[in-house]
Amino acid sequence: MAIQKIRSWLVLTFLGTTFSILSSCASETEKSEAEIPVSPKEEAKQLYTLHCASCHGMDGKLGGSGSKDLSKSTLSETAMIEIITHGKNNMPAMKDIINDSSKIKNLADFIKTLRK
Repeated sequence: MAIQKIRSWLVLTFLGTTFSILSSCASETEKSEAEIPVSPKEEAKQLYTLHCASCHGMDGKLGGSGSKDLSKSTLSETAMIEIITHGKNNMPAMKDIINDSSKIKNLADFIKTLRK
């Protein structure tokens, strides 16, 4: 009987310690991921993936919903920023979604990397 109580205590102690360690690791991972700064280039790529790739494709060549092939674009940066900000034809304006002009500029810079 005493051995069973010791085994039960050891199992409960082990499980409690394991849960405690795993909980601690999870919260540290969440903190470390949140604290890792994202470069402007990486943030622009994430914005493109989230808001643009569904129509333009990851390489800019998809042409979904009548979108332009960005790999062939010859637009100036100013024109690109204007279209991203205010939209054009079927493309929606991004000014309310990406409401930071530096992020829109970085997005335009990322889009230029898709050119041939």
